[in-house]
Amino acid sequence: MPGMGGSEYRISLDSLPADAQARYWREQIKAPTAAEQRARLEALNLEEQLARQVAREAGIRRREDPIEPLPLNPAEWREARERWERLPRSMRDEAERRAQALRRLDALLKSDRPKMEAFATAATEAGESTSTVRRWAKKVKNQRPADWPLLLASDYGCQGAPEAELHPDAWDYIRSEWLVQSKPTLTAVCRRAQREAGRRGWGELPSIKTIKRRIDKEIPNTVVVLMREGEDALERLYPAQERDYSTLPVHGLWVSDGRKADLFTVFPDGEVRRPLLMFWLDVRSRKALGWAVGKTENTPLVRSSLRDAMTRSKALPREFLLDNGRAYASKEITGGQPNRYRFKVNEDDMPGVTTLLNIDVVWATPGHGQAKPIESFWRTISETDKRAEFAGAYCGADPLDKPEEFDPKKAVPLAAYLAAVTEDIEAYNARGHRGDSMDGRSPGDVYDELMKSAVVRTPTAEQIRLCMLTAENKMLDADHGVTVLGNRYWTEALAKLPSRGPFTARYDPDDASTPVAVYDGDRFLCEAALYVKSGFRDQEAAKSHQRSRNAFKKATKVQAKALADQAEAGRWDAPRGPMPIAPQAGDAPSQGARVAELVTPKRRGVSPSPEQQASEDYAIAGRLGAAVRAKRAREEEENEGWDRRAAGAR
Repeated sequence: MPGMGGSEYRISLDSLPADAQARYWREQIKAPTAAEQRARLEALNLEEQLARQVAREAGIRRREDPIEPLPLNPAEWREARERWERLPRSMRDEAERRAQALRRLDALLKSDRPKMEAFATAATEAGESTSTVRRWAKKVKNQRPADWPLLLASDYGCQGAPEAELHPDAWDYIRSEWLVQSKPTLTAVCRRAQREAGRRGWGELPSIKTIKRRIDKEIPNTVVVLMREGEDALERLYPAQERDYSTLPVHGLWVSDGRKADLFTVFPDGEVRRPLLMFWLDVRSRKALGWAVGKTENTPLVRSSLRDAMTRSKALPREFLLDNGRAYASKEITGGQPNRYRFKVNEDDMPGVTTLLNIDVVWATPGHGQAKPIESFWRTISETDKRAEFAGAYCGADPLDKPEEFDPKKAVPLAAYLAAVTEDIEAYNARGHRGDSMDGRSPGDVYDELMKSAVVRTPTAEQIRLCMLTAENKMLDADHGVTVLGNRYWTEALAKLPSRGPFTARYDPDDASTPVAVYDGDRFLCEAALYVKSGFRDQEAAKSHQRSRNAFKKATKVQAKALADQAEAGRWDAPRGPMPIAPQAGDAPSQGARVAELVTPKRRGVSPSPEQQASEDYAIAGRLGAAVRAKRAREEEENEGWDRRAAGAR
């Protein structure tokens, strides 16, 4: 036939032998990679037998190797399990029969039987064809034998009857009405939705059970809990944090909290009310270290309970884990450290007890009881309130829990209740504990064992006493005294202060005769004694007051004179006579006399009396005067030397 440049011969490929056709197509699919060759071969759409021959001669596979199946993940397993639960008994039995046939096949293969023979034997015993057994084996490849029945169950009939139609607007209406925190019942919502469907043309609604199944299928339970019960309920679905208590040293962290008892007691002053207990626990050992009782949760109760814990344990912790209440967050307790009421710490803020004791404060999350390990401890105290001996005084944990026999007139004495609390606390410290790192041992045993190798800070008597003092910022009055609770305190050291404050006054609110400790920030200044009033015609008191005042004035005058003499000795007067000639070699100029100031640390305690202070001032003044006289003698000798040298030069 005519062609390009002349006549040409064309031969139909179909007329050639199969080998010739295969060689031709092999040349046509040549490509750099096997994947490209496979793609070109598939695009030719050759007959099956010819395509196999071309692929064999080209050295390529017609299809990629299948991906090995993986075992079911948790989500796939749950889905398969839910599908299994919906199957009827007959289909479950059939799936178990198929799984048993595959277990027989697995046993034959492990016994070194030929593969074809093993499949044939398993199929014959199961009454199935070999291809059917192969299909079953393919379904469960790489799966756990326990999951084989789930994968071999037939899909027929497992989905149940098709669900009734539900208009999209009706579905949105039901969700918006049901997912509210007033928690209406689904029945009431569906009734209202049926009335709306008649007015808006949504058609007939399916049954309530069908709608409930759709809710369970399409709306996660977490979303339902959040929208119908709130965030707190959603948080309860999340597992609590598990802490490793073995990482804490003993006395590394103390936790404290207060709890109002669930019974009424009679206080010593006759008042009937529920007492408030405040405890301190060592978090590592869970041992109750100390506690105190009061009428309300306030700062004095915090100081009293802390003092009891420090006294009993003879230790100071590294950190406190405290509640966010106002009692703990007051400046008397945590002044100088930030909290949720005090975001910024001013430099002139009064330092609290924790700051002076050099203990860091960790604040618990508000409204989150799991953040404080002491919350579980309160169950022990709550059982104390329920003792039979306190029947009638027990009022219950809330108004709904109030027993019928409760009567405030049956209130028990406070001493009897505290004796019961003490008894239960001792039993708690000696009872085995199931908590983390406790190994069933009691808090007391764990505490004693850890204390054998622990390095613990021991509080001094002054630090323990500090816990009993109330602190206030005070300005000194015109006489440089300080007034606390209507009482006036004064000492000579206050009069020597260059300013009137403000200073921090720490005092015992229960004993006005105790001297007031005055601080400048965290630096101790002095202690001021109570300035007692005297009778209007008390002549002896007047004479004593006059003697003390005269001694104070006399000592001050001696100090002033000594300072004036020192200033005069340091003043260089111009030499009389002619200017001195330059000093000769070997003559060293005289150095000015240096008088070292005598600094004696004061022992903290009651300030010295005016007579003792005057005696000390006389001694200081005597030493200053001797130094001044020695300096003047040296100056006179030097001036005479200069005069003689000047005369010789003339």
